[in-house]
Amino acid sequence: MGKQRADSRNRSGLGVLLSALFLLAAASLPAADRILEVGERVTEFTLPDLAGKPVSFEKDIRGKSPLTLLFFMTTACSPCFEELQEIDAFVGKNPGKIDVLCVAVDLRGAQTVAPFQLANRFRVKYLIDSRFSLPRTFGFNYTPSLAIVDAKGVLLHKKGGYSPNERLSDLIRTFLK
Repeated sequence: MGKQRADSRNRSGLGVLLSALFLLAAASLPAADRILEVGERVTEFTLPDLAGKPVSFEKDIRGKSPLTLLFFMTTACSPCFEELQEIDAFVGKNPGKIDVLCVAVDLRGAQTVAPFQLANRFRVKYLIDSRFSLPRTFGFNYTPSLAIVDAKGVLLHKKGGYSPNERLSDLIRTFLK
């Protein structure tokens, strides 16, 4: 019993350490030239999916659903996991109303994110951004963070950080009306 508890603490400590190292690495990257603000059109970006296939915002994402949620996360982030669970439940209850793109900023990319997806089976699409470039265009320096975009590509809302009392489903619903 004691060994299990120690193993759990070690894994928890490792997750915190990895998150801290990631944040330090992200902080050392250059800032975006210009930060997107609410009401502006999201500029074109292309990131690889889990299979390495390039996904273009303009060609493959914009306009496919009434709303697109860009969720910036790392697999070692427990608040990211909690928000992903809520997002997944919302998507399950509201099929076709929102596309969710998890922009995984894990340093090892698909090598880390693919096993995470296999283990959790969230109803989202993953894009890989191990350089943390896209979150910076929205003004984010940490995970979890999210951006809500309409079918025309206009940024409706952005939120950085985790608030355990805030319900993402309520936030998303306000933009579906």
